[in-house]
Amino acid sequence: MSIRLADSHAHLDLEDHFPDQAAVLRRAREAGVLLVINVATGLADAPQVIETARTSPGVVAIVGGHPHGAGAMTEADLAALDSLAADPKVVAIGEIGLDFYRRRSPEDIQQYWFRRQLEFAVAHKKVVVIHTREATSVTLSILREYRGRIIGGVMHCFDGSLTEAQAFLDLGFYLSFSGTLTYPKAGGLRQVAAKAPLDRILVETDCPYLPPQPWRGKRNEPAYVVATARQLAAIRGLTLEEVAARTWANTLAAFGLEEATVLAPDQAANP
Repeated sequence: MSIRLADSHAHLDLEDHFPDQAAVLRRAREAGVLLVINVATGLADAPQVIETARTSPGVVAIVGGHPHGAGAMTEADLAALDSLAADPKVVAIGEIGLDFYRRRSPEDIQQYWFRRQLEFAVAHKKVVVIHTREATSVTLSILREYRGRIIGGVMHCFDGSLTEAQAFLDLGFYLSFSGTLTYPKAGGLRQVAAKAPLDRILVETDCPYLPPQPWRGKRNEPAYVVATARQLAAIRGLTLEEVAARTWANTLAAFGLEEATVLAPDQAANP
């Protein structure tokens, strides 16, 4: 079986989790995962995330200030983001947003830097990748302020209701499903995945976190996104190949990527 899959959200540069990064990427390619969107956890690791994208075929970068670190963000960080986002390997600003579950930064400070980074993305014509946890209503309210100005976006690790899904879809966002889609108690999320427009769905690992059911309790890695795609195929009554092709195309569209620039020459020649 020959498939092309994209992992729309991974954290490959957490050194404590991925000392074997080269082997992880090799296993991903062997599993058919030919595109990995590598996301910085903040501005501190953004340069390394970009370097990994420069040196690893099929990897691109996303940089931004995570809501957990909002309390420590400064104007100097935004200036640094300006330089980082100019790199051609950077395809989006993220993951940005709100997290009222962990509350590692005050809510008002999170909202301030969320808006500042949305403004940055608008000014630089960059797609945004959104993190929201226990903060959906506020996240939606803020995103609606930028309706028609943001050029595109992805709801990372979507786990909301069908009503919430529709609200984000109405704003032009894609929904990215993680390994949680495979969990036994995720029946409500599977209902959302069954009804969401097929051309607005992505799959991701969020590795090293949230491994699909077969690997619960272990480190997640991009190769395992196949399990999420397989679950999505079962939900939609499609084959794995059909879901892979659809989510591959959706990921390219979401991030404004061209297949020829993503694939290594040998991969492009052997679909």
